[in-house]
Amino acid sequence: MDMPTEEVVPPGPARQVLSDLHKLYYLAGTPGLREISSGIAGMDLPAMLNRNLVSDILSGKKQPNALQLSSLVRFFAGRAINGPNPEVESNRLVSILLDASFAPEHATEEESPSASIETALREASSRGAAEPLIRVCADKSPVTVLLALKEISQRKWHRFLRQVEDSLAETFTPANIPALVAELRLAKGHTWVAERTLSRFGALRSVEDVAETMRLLCAVGSTGDASTVLHAFLRFKKPSDAARLYELLLRLHIAPWRLRDNRHRENSFTSGVAEFALLLNTAVDTEDTAMAVRHRLGVALGGIESSIECFRVCAQILEIGNDELAEALAVMVLSQSERTRSDLEIFLSSETPTDHEKGAMCTLIARENVRIKVEFNAAREELTLSKMFGIVEGPRHLP
Repeated sequence: MDMPTEEVVPPGPARQVLSDLHKLYYLAGTPGLREISSGIAGMDLPAMLNRNLVSDILSGKKQPNALQLSSLVRFFAGRAINGPNPEVESNRLVSILLDASFAPEHATEEESPSASIETALREASSRGAAEPLIRVCADKSPVTVLLALKEISQRKWHRFLRQVEDSLAETFTPANIPALVAELRLAKGHTWVAERTLSRFGALRSVEDVAETMRLLCAVGSTGDASTVLHAFLRFKKPSDAARLYELLLRLHIAPWRLRDNRHRENSFTSGVAEFALLLNTAVDTEDTAMAVRHRLGVALGGIESSIECFRVCAQILEIGNDELAEALAVMVLSQSERTRSDLEIFLSSETPTDHEKGAMCTLIARENVRIKVEFNAAREELTLSKMFGIVEGPRHLP
C-alpha cells in the first residue's frame, strides 16, 4: 500500500506520523491487511484492529488513536529486520500524534478565539452562571483555555474561574489532557491548575480513561504527572477499580511502582489492600502483585508504618488461603533491609495487630522456603555491597 499524497494528508504532524508508519510497514516486508490484523490480535498489544481499519489508517482515510498507533508500530517494528526498538518508536510516534490531535481544532479556533470567548463571557454575565464559559473551554486547544482563564481572571469572577478550572478534568478527553497540562505548566501562575486538573482527573474519571491518560503521559516522559493521576485515583476508588487499573497498566508495560513522584504525598487510602491484592492476583503474576501491594502501601505510608502494614496484609492473605502470594510479599518486605526485619519484631510485639494476624505471620516466617529466600536475598545484597564498597556484614537471620 502506497503512501497517500499531500492532497489526502497535508504536511504536518499527522503526515509525519503516517510517513514513519509506512517506513516501518516496508521494513516489516509489507504484510497483507489480514496478516497485520491477525498478527496484532495474537500479540499482547494495547488495541486490536480489523483489516478495514488497518487499510483506512495506512491510506490516510482515518487517523489512528494512540492505542491503535502503538499496536501498529509495535507490530511492524517487531517484524522489521534491523528495525527500531518497538517501545521507543511507539512512544515517539504517540508523542507526535498528540500534536496532530490538536491541529484541526487550532485551525478553526485561531480564526476567532476571542470572539467565541467574548460571547461566552456575555452569556455567563447575563445568566449568572459559568456554564457558557465551561462549554467554550471544553476539550478545546490549550491556547483557547488559557485565553478564557485570563479574561475571567481580569474580570475578577473568582467563583466562575474556579468552576471553569475544576471542569477541565471532566470535559477533556484522555488524549488531550497531556497537552493541556503541559501548556498550563508553561503559563505563568497556572502550575497549580495543572496539578489540580490531574488530581481531579484521577479521582473522577473511569479506570479506562485514567489508564489511557497515564499511558500517554508516560509516552511523552511525564511520569511525574502520571504518578499524580495514579495517587488521586488510589485515594478515592474502590479496591476492585485499583486492581483493574494496575492490571491495565501492567499490560501496557507500565509498572506503577517505577513512576517518579512529583512531590511527597499524604495519606492515600489503605483500606481493602488484601482485597485489592487478591483481585489483582487473578490477572497478573504473584511477583507483580506483591510489588503492587508494596507500592500502594508506600503511597499511603512511610518507613516503619509501611512495613508493619505490609506484614498485616501478609497475615490477612495467608488466612484467606493464598499462601504463594503471602510468601512472596513477606519475602519482598523482609529482603529489603535489616531495618524491615527489626520492623517485624515491632509488629509481633505491638498491640495493634490481632492475635490471629500475629499467629499467621509467625507461621509464615517459620516456613523453610521463606527463610531460605530471605537469607539468600540478604547474602546477595551483602555480596553486592562488598563488590561496590568493600563492605561485608555478618549473616542476617529472621527473628
